[in-house]
Amino acid sequence: IITAALKFSAHRMHSPKFQQEHTTDSANHITESSFTPEDIMQFLPTSILAELKNKAGGAISNLSSALVTLAQFVYPKVLSEVEDARGHAQGGKFEVTTRQAMTYLKGRIIHEVVRERYGDVAARICAILQAKGHLESDSIAESAMVPAKDARELLHQLYKSNYISLFYLQQTKQHNPASAIYLWYVDDAKIESTILHNTCKALYNLRLRRQHETEVGKDWIDRAKEAGETDENDSELDKLNRNRFCQGLERLDNACLQLDETFMLLKDFGT
Repeated sequence: IITAALKFSAHRMHSPKFQQEHTTDSANHITESSFTPEDIMQFLPTSILAELKNKAGGAISNLSSALVTLAQFVYPKVLSEVEDARGHAQGGKFEVTTRQAMTYLKGRIIHEVVRERYGDVAARICAILQAKGHLESDSIAESAMVPAKDARELLHQLYKSNYISLFYLQQTKQHNPASAIYLWYVDDAKIESTILHNTCKALYNLRLRRQHETEVGKDWIDRAKEAGETDENDSELDKLNRNRFCQGLERLDNACLQLDETFMLLKDFGT
């Protein structure tokens, strides 16, 4: 349903036919961000649309109820009810909370990147710092339910990788590290910049690897381009090597696409 709403928003913004039909329709004009259940009906999958039609009450009424239910979700907040659906002639008006959804997805990306590199405990520590702000290492260890020694080691690893930051607070006028207070925190802009940089570096290395693999397997590519080439004269070893080559390129392409999506989300959808 959310996908259908996003498709309708894109259609409304970029379809010349839609803009022409609604240019002079000031009475029924709707904002660029809100929609009614009827607006997104044509963008729903056939199976979902059939299921809504077969239920008692009709498609519009059932879709309106589903949208109201989605609007009640708090985390992540993906939909808001702009106009109350109860008694509304069009089944209510709704709006996709794009900014909140992008913020949630960014948070999930950060969590997964930290978890894959440093483990679940490190990801938990970052989440605690993002939620609570500046904390000392002992408080972090207690909140993360890990020994203080392990927490301090992870904090220094995360600090060296620019995932977290350190605030140094001196209690006296004289410089005395023993009596100073060290507060750890997460700078959202800094950690996003760090992950964005690492994503670009990983994407660059993947593209270099694919270029290398393409050069190594140039013979397979040339043979595939020949119109009269068949598999009948290939040995079993040749077929096995060709399949491995194709599967390797496919895995590299899929990895590049995933990193492209991560890069787009972090770079182009700023909050």
